[in-house]
Parts: sequence; structure tokens; C-alpha cells
Amino acid sequence: MLNKSILYMYYTDPSGTFWQCNAKAIGSGSQGADSSLQEQFNKDLTLQEAETIAVSILKQVMEEKATPNNVDIAKVSPTYHLYTPQEVEAIISRL
Repeated sequence: MLNKSILYMYYTDPSGTFWQCNAKAIGSGSQGADSSLQEQFNKDLTLQEAETIAVSILKQVMEEKATPNNVDIAKVSPTYHLYTPQEVEAIISRL
């Protein structure tokens, strides 16, 4: 039997308002990225699929080429892990 963890993500805006969401983009180009994330996200994604979708959308909205020097990726479950430049390059190379 597979035991799946229940994860919750919350977005908080500068006013202190917060809400639960499944995927969220912030910053420059976030409106288009947010829309794409909402369309492509589903709860059955593998970590590898989620990484690929996120970096693919990021590449679409970035003004410059996505590289390990200008893209940071981190996962927070089960523990926090900031990806190394080699791990980021591996994800970019899957696209």
C-alpha cells in the first residue's frame, strides 16, 4: 500500500492575505506562468514531471536563456533541498 503525504502550499501577498493553492508563479511574467501552471498541474504528477513542467514554463516567460546560473530550484519535501547547478542543468536538458 502506497502512503502518500498530504502537502499544502499557501501563497501570501504583501497585504497578509493568504490562500491555499496547488501551484503558483510570482514575479515578472507570473500572470502567464500562473495560468500555464494551473492548466498543467495535477496531483498525480511525479517529481520529475513537475520539475519539467515548471522549468518549461519558466523558459517560456524568461527574457534570457534559462541556465543553472540564473535558475534556482528547490524542493521542500520530505526535507529542504536546493538543487545543485548540475541538477538544474539535468532538468533543463530534458526539455
